[in-house]
Amino acid sequence: MSKLYGFGSNGNGQLGLGHVEDTHKPTLCIGIPDHEVIIKISGGGNHSAVVTESGKVYFAGFSQLGENYMQYILKAPPEKQQAWTVYQERFSEIKWKDVACGWASTLLLSQEGKVYGVGSSRWNEIDGKKDNKEQELTEILIHEDIVSVSCGWRHAVALSNEGNVFGWGWGRHGQLGPSKVETDKKDIRSIQKIELPQKILQVACGHLYTIFRAEDGSVYGVGSNKYGQLDNEDNEVRIVEPRVVYRNSVYIDAGWHHTLSLGSVGELKASGRKDHGQITKSHLLQNIKQFCCGSEHTLAIQGDRLIGWGWNEHGNCATDKDFTDEPIVISTSTKIRAFGAGCATSWFAVM
Repeated sequence: MSKLYGFGSNGNGQLGLGHVEDTHKPTLCIGIPDHEVIIKISGGGNHSAVVTESGKVYFAGFSQLGENYMQYILKAPPEKQQAWTVYQERFSEIKWKDVACGWASTLLLSQEGKVYGVGSSRWNEIDGKKDNKEQELTEILIHEDIVSVSCGWRHAVALSNEGNVFGWGWGRHGQLGPSKVETDKKDIRSIQKIELPQKILQVACGHLYTIFRAEDGSVYGVGSNKYGQLDNEDNEVRIVEPRVVYRNSVYIDAGWHHTLSLGSVGELKASGRKDHGQITKSHLLQNIKQFCCGSEHTLAIQGDRLIGWGWNEHGNCATDKDFTDEPIVISTSTKIRAFGAGCATSWFAVM
């Protein structure tokens, strides 16, 4: 039996709780059958998506089909809006294995290694898709088998089983690396391979930047460095050529403005914005097994407990404080199967 709990920002039903009120307490989500085993949870601007072991995907929130459709829902009477505040299965004709939510778009990865997108594509977040077709599921053609996807604010990347990375969308801040073709002033790009020094094992998108974990444990980064998220020693605010951010990493993730890297013995390194507790005291971050970044907060499994820290504006760290730079214990359950974070949103699934 599987249960999903959500907490944090919920003004557009993105937590899947059946209402539109924020909550700072983990609350049971509605709509995903108990027999489904949850393997991935991703949060976007005003929506979220969940993938299960059986290959199903469930959505909640008003922006799940894009910004234009969200405006339509907001004009609907409350009784019709309510259906969008619980998780509903979508796109059942395909078996899924990964999902990544952008601001008002979503990337889906099929078990066959093909990438699809749904939602807004004003900045080409869903490569080649016209914005008036945002409700339609669209295949994004990449001529390699893809193993994972990640979304930033207005850009996206995909990692192939050969260790190659492909990116598209808005690239003005360098978040997609150097462009191979001439672009307009907005620097909106079609799919391009991002050239990196070695084979890549993992990718993660921040707000306006991207990080890549290589097979030797090096972490490379491109894009905005305004808050030192790619290099605390450098005042350069825009990094286009891939630069080493960390070494000896076994896992990475990125928030909007903070970067985290996990070492082989459970130590967590962090860089970037820290004015709302996004980067906590390092001596408290030992024995970390896994973690994920939300927009301005982080969740982590430390030993046998789920902890969180950072900006808590909407209760997404499960406390009533505005922010916390020291980890808050969220759950001591030993049966947490998966957890995820989005834009001031948090979830965890227990068996």
